[in-house]
Amino acid sequence: MSSSDQIKDLIRTGKKEGYILESNLKKCIIHLPKADQEYIRHTIEGFKIQIVESQKDYDELKYLSGPDAIEFLQNLSDGKYKAFKKNEEEN
Repeated sequence: MSSSDQIKDLIRTGKKEGYILESNLKKCIIHLPKADQEYIRHTIEGFKIQIVESQKDYDELKYLSGPDAIEFLQNLSDGKYKAFKKNEEEN
């Protein structure tokens, strides 16, 4: 499998899981020039895929935004703040 195909597979897996292990990424890009390695890392991060040392370092809330973030915060809220009150029709 070509280096390009390995990187594409790694990104596909990262999109599904939310993260890529640093060790797996290094195996795919170690032979590339530093500038290319950095470009690939920035591209992966641009896809909102975390590059982590281990699975336990993955933060599933890191890229949470929009309606999902609001719902998450509403579930944490005690309901005292208007911005975090759920709409009455949702109840």
